[in-house]
Amino acid sequence: MPRASILTSENVARAASELLAQGKPVTNAAVHELVGGGSMSTLAPLLRAWREEQRRVTREEIEVPDAVMEQLRDLAMRLWREATEEAQTATDALRRDMTDMRTEAERQYAELLEDLRGVEAERDAANDMLEQVKASLAELEDEKSSLSEELNKLRAQQSALQERCGMLEAAKTEADDRATRADDRLTEFFRRMRAETGGADPDTVEPVGSGEGKRSPKSRG
Repeated sequence: MPRASILTSENVARAASELLAQGKPVTNAAVHELVGGGSMSTLAPLLRAWREEQRRVTREEIEVPDAVMEQLRDLAMRLWREATEEAQTATDALRRDMTDMRTEAERQYAELLEDLRGVEAERDAANDMLEQVKASLAELEDEKSSLSEELNKLRAQQSALQERCGMLEAAKTEADDRATRADDRLTEFFRRMRAETGGADPDTVEPVGSGEGKRSPKSRG
């Protein structure tokens, strides 16, 4: 009488469930060892059938009614639409605020820049006139040594030119002061804008017009 095989669906299922309960991987070799023998070609389809049964049972245990799933989908879509609308509203409001701030900042910057350019133009004109007067004064000084007969005339001209030079130096000093005040206003403007937008340290920003052209008349002499 032939001996009954130990690889039955019940034995394979029992061994696989035991391995699963122990937290061990359910493999053909592990089940084969736990059952105690038999053909691997017989064990493989039995273990495959056990895995299919496990998946079927799992799906049945977690199956959600269609009505509940429909309600969950509707709720998810409604929440998504509300969140999207709120985000869009906030984004639009922020975009409008940023546009208004940028427009106002550009307007103020343009005004300050225009004022600064006007002051710089006046300062440059005063510098040019001062250089011309100084050149004329130097020529008169040279001619004075060789034209003794016109000494009195040259002294009168020299006096007039020196007086004019003083007036121009005073005008240049005033223009420099105005340029400095304009630079300070522009620096304060950058400081406020950086503070509002969280940007770089405004002290590192070099004001427009703060470079060449601010030497005193004495240093040019």
